[in-house]
Amino acid sequence: MARKKESKSANRLPRTTAATGDPIEASEGKGRSRSSAVVAKLPIRGRPRAFDLLSRQPNSLAGLSQAERDVVVVAAVADDLNNEYPVCRIGDSTWDLSSEPKAKNKASCELKIDWPADVPDALINDAKAASYYALRRGPHGKPWSATTVINTARDVFMVLRHFASLGILNFGQVRALHLSDLIAEMQKKIKPHSIRSRLVLIDVIWRAPQEVFHPLIEHPWGDDGLNNACGCNDDRAIDKAGRTAKTAVIPRSAQRKLFSYCEARLESADALFRKRDAGELSPYAYALTKIRDSVLYLIEITSGMRNSEATGIRNNCWRSERRNGITFNWVQTQEIKTRKGLVDYLVPPEAIQALILLQRFAEPYQQRLADEARWLEALLHRGDVPEGMTFVEAVQRLNDVNEIRDHLFLGLDSRYSDHLGTGSRVNALSENACCVQLKALAEAAGAGMEWPSLANHQCRRTFAYNVANSRLGRMGLVFLKWQLKHSSLSWTQLYAANPRQDQTLYGELQSELIAVRAKLMEGWMRPDAPLSGGAGRQLMLTRVTPVRNMENLLQHTAEVINLRSTGHGWCLSGTRGCKGQGVYDPGRCAGCSHSVIDGSHGTTWQMIHLDNLRLAAIDCGPAVAQKAHRAIRRSEQVLSDLGIALPSAELAEAYKGESIPS
Repeated sequence: MARKKESKSANRLPRTTAATGDPIEASEGKGRSRSSAVVAKLPIRGRPRAFDLLSRQPNSLAGLSQAERDVVVVAAVADDLNNEYPVCRIGDSTWDLSSEPKAKNKASCELKIDWPADVPDALINDAKAASYYALRRGPHGKPWSATTVINTARDVFMVLRHFASLGILNFGQVRALHLSDLIAEMQKKIKPHSIRSRLVLIDVIWRAPQEVFHPLIEHPWGDDGLNNACGCNDDRAIDKAGRTAKTAVIPRSAQRKLFSYCEARLESADALFRKRDAGELSPYAYALTKIRDSVLYLIEITSGMRNSEATGIRNNCWRSERRNGITFNWVQTQEIKTRKGLVDYLVPPEAIQALILLQRFAEPYQQRLADEARWLEALLHRGDVPEGMTFVEAVQRLNDVNEIRDHLFLGLDSRYSDHLGTGSRVNALSENACCVQLKALAEAAGAGMEWPSLANHQCRRTFAYNVANSRLGRMGLVFLKWQLKHSSLSWTQLYAANPRQDQTLYGELQSELIAVRAKLMEGWMRPDAPLSGGAGRQLMLTRVTPVRNMENLLQHTAEVINLRSTGHGWCLSGTRGCKGQGVYDPGRCAGCSHSVIDGSHGTTWQMIHLDNLRLAAIDCGPAVAQKAHRAIRRSEQVLSDLGIALPSAELAEAYKGESIPS
C-alpha cells in the first residue's frame, strides 16, 4: 500500500538543480503537470539519465576540502520530466551505483558499496577519492565501469583492514615492505589474479597522488609493475602452450544430455502454454521456468553471447535473411562489455524457434511490469511512494521497469514487492541467478554428476572451442542437431554478411583455434610420440635439435600454419598438394610431405588396412590388384611408424570373407 504524502516527507530526497545538486525550492516546476506529461504519454523504453547533474560534478577532487568532497554527487537518477535527483554522494557510508550500469544482469544488492566502519577515516576517505577518480576519469584516461569500481572497492576492504590491524592510519604510512609481506601471505592462499584485484585501488592511489590527502610516499611495488608483483606474469600462472589458463569447456557428454533435456522441454512448451492461458497452470510455475532456463542455455551455447547480452534479448529482436543461396539467422542485442552498442549474433534456425517460445513465456511477466509502471507513475504523480521506498528509489525502480518491460529473460525477485503486494516483483535475471538456474538445469538433465558447476561463461568458451575444433575438422557435428549450419564459412565471409557483429567473439574464436593447434603440436613434439606421414617423419627428425623456448615456438607456429583434419591424419598443405583428394584416398596421405599422422589415428588406419586387404581379395583385374597392394604397403608403413600391431590373421580373414554390399 502507498503512504500519504506527508508521512513520507522525511524519507523523500528533494529535487536538485542540475548544476550543483543543491535542493531547489518546492515551488519550482509547479507549472508542469505530471498527469499530462507522464501518465498520458507512451511509456519510455530507455532509462533517463541525470546527465546535467553528473556533468557538473568535478572530474578531479584535487584542491577540495573533505567537507567539499563529501557533497560531490557520485550517482544520480532522472525522471521522465528530466528532473534530476542525487542517489549517493562521496560522504555517504553506502554508495548505490545501481543507476549506472547499462547491463541489467546484476541484482541491485551487487551494485552497492558499503564502506566499512572499522577502518580509520583517512583510509576510507582516500579510498573513496580513488574510486571516484577511477569512475570519472580512470588512471589511464579511460573511466572504469561502475561494476569495476564496485568490485575493486569491495576487494580492497581486506587490505584496508590489514593496514588498520598494523596501526596504519593513512596511506602515507604504507611502505612497500607492508605490501610485499601482504602479497607473500596472500600467495599462500589465493591465485595471482585474485591478489591483483585486491591491490588495484592501491595502484590507483599511487598513480593519482593529487586525488588523495595522504598519497603513498614510496613505490608500492618496488619499482616493478602490479602484475609482476602479484605473480600474474609468473610462468606458474601460464599453461604449457604459453597461454593464460581459461574457463573450462563443458564436456561433450554433458552437452549431449543438456541438449536432449532442453529439446524435450521446448517440445512440451506449447502444451504448457495452453494450460497456462486456460488458467490451469500458474504463469510462474516451475515447469514454465524450466523452459526459460532451457532457452538460456541453448542461446548462450549456440551463439557465444555473454550473459549480459543474452539476458538483454528483447521482443522480436531476431531476423532471417537469404544471401547468395545461404540463409543467415541473426539475433540483435546490446553489447555492454566493450561498448559496441547494438550487435548481431549468428545463430542456427532452431535458436529463433526457441526465442519465439521464450517470448510466449515472458508475456505474463511483461504484463505485470507494465501494470507496475502505471502504478508507480500514478503514485509519483500524487507525491506518494510505495511502502519501504524513498522517492529516489521509486523513480529509479520506474526507470528500471520501463527499461526491462520488453526483455525476455525475466523472473520473480522475492526480496522486494510490487503493486500486487505478494512479496515479490519481476526483474531481469541476474548473472548469479542464471548460474543457479544453469546448475539446476544440469542436475535435472542428468549432467550434474559429471559437470555440476555449469556457468554462463563456460557456454561462450565452449562455443569457441567447438567452432575452433570444427574448423580443424575434428567434429562432424558442432552442436549435435543444433550445429551452426554455416560453420564451414570463413570468418571473413561472416563479417561481410553483417559488419555489425561482436568482433571480440571472433577474436576469441581465433584465439581458441590457435590454442587448439598449439596443444595438438605440443603432443607431436614429445620425444616418445610416434608420427607417420611425410611431414610427421620430418617433425620427428627435428626433435633432436634443442629449442630454447618451446612455448613460444608452438605459439608462433600455431598462428601461421594451416591445419585441418582429414579424418585419418592432419593436413598442413593449405591450398597446395592434392587439393583435398586425400580425404577420399587415405593412401595419398601416408607419404605426403604435408601430412602428419599421430597416435589418435591408429584405430582408423587399422580399419583402412583391413579395407585394403579386403579390396586385394577381390578379382577385378591386375590394375586394381596393383593399387590394392600399394595401399596395403602404405597402411602397413603407417601402422609400423605408429608402433601399432597389424590386425591379426584371423581378423583379416574374417574381414575379407564378409560379403560386399552392391
